[in-house]
Parts: sequence; structure tokens; C-alpha cells
Amino acid sequence: MSKFWSTLFGKKTVPKELDAEERGPHMPAKEAPIEQIFAGKFTQRGGKFVYCEQLEDAKTAFADIIKEYPSEIRELLCLDPALAEKLDVGITLTKTNLNAKIMLCNCESLVSYDGSLVVCEHQLGANKLSDLPETLVILAGTRQFSKTVSDALKNIKHRYADNIPLNITSIKQFKSEALNEDNYMNYGSGVKEVYLLLLEDFS
Repeated sequence: MSKFWSTLFGKKTVPKELDAEERGPHMPAKEAPIEQIFAGKFTQRGGKFVYCEQLEDAKTAFADIIKEYPSEIRELLCLDPALAEKLDVGITLTKTNLNAKIMLCNCESLVSYDGSLVVCEHQLGANKLSDLPETLVILAGTRQFSKTVSDALKNIKHRYADNIPLNITSIKQFKSEALNEDNYMNYGSGVKEVYLLLLEDFS
């Protein structure tokens, strides 16, 4: 994680006393970068975060995730074979077996407001999130951050202006997050174990 902070937010830190003097005592506090806010919210929810400076780092991280399973993973659910090819996964791919132990996909946006990940039919197909494998490995890039869900939806409309995708939803119920009265609205959305491999300049 220290590599993430030093690389993504690696600019020299302004001393607190100098920063306060320049801004004045009545100026509002500076808002943290959306990348930093997202990382905090995502991990608080129970998401597992790995920053990957290069593609080789992502390959290593994915291999390490697979090693965490006590039994052999026979199939990997992935609707985008080119994505699996980037990681050189070495596991039989399936586009239909929803009973596979793990799924690999990308996402549309990483939302800093609540630490969620916005996806659509390009990642899920026509499947409901609750029907997908319990473990999701998501490969995303540092250019995919959005401040709010509304911003993420605007980005989708801009990106796919000629053909707005269906099945747009957000992943925000993570396995280690306790279900309580505050999130009953998400009942049935499926609680997932989520690994996020954040790759520099991934597209």
C-alpha cells in the first residue's frame, strides 16, 4: 500500500504550517484527492486493494489471489477474453458457468463518494450481480475515478453516446461488510469478495 501512496500521490507534501498560513484561518479545509477518498472508502467496506504500477505487477497480484484458494480453480468466468489474456491467467475461461469460483472483469468507474465500482453489461452481460461468483477480481485504471455515481453515469453516457449500455449497477456490498439496517435497500444485490487491481494508465 505504501507504494500506492508514494506513486499515485507522490508530489511533495506542503508543510501543514505553511499550508495553513497561505490559506488563512477562515478558509475551508482542502478536500482530499478523489483517489485517496476512494481508496479509504473501498477498503473500509472490506474491498481488497492492490496498486499495480505495471502490467507485470497485476499478473503477479492475480497469481497471488489464485494461490489463496485452498482448492484448485478449474474455471474463470470472464466475458472479455482479451482481459484475461492481458493477465496471462492460465486458467480455463468460461462465459457461461456462473458457478465458477471467481470472475475477472473490468469496470466503468471507481466512485470516491462511497468506494463503489460502477459496471454495466460490458462487464456483466445480462447477468444479475447476485448471480455471479462470490469472488470478483476487477482490473481498473487510474483514469477511471469519478467523484459521484452521477458523474460515473455521465461518463458512461459520454463514452457510449451512440449505444448506452444496459444493466448498469454498482458493486458496493463487500463480503466483510456487515449487513445492517442502513443498507437494507441493497438486499439481493449480492455480497461479493472484491479484489481491485488498480493499474497505472490501464485502458
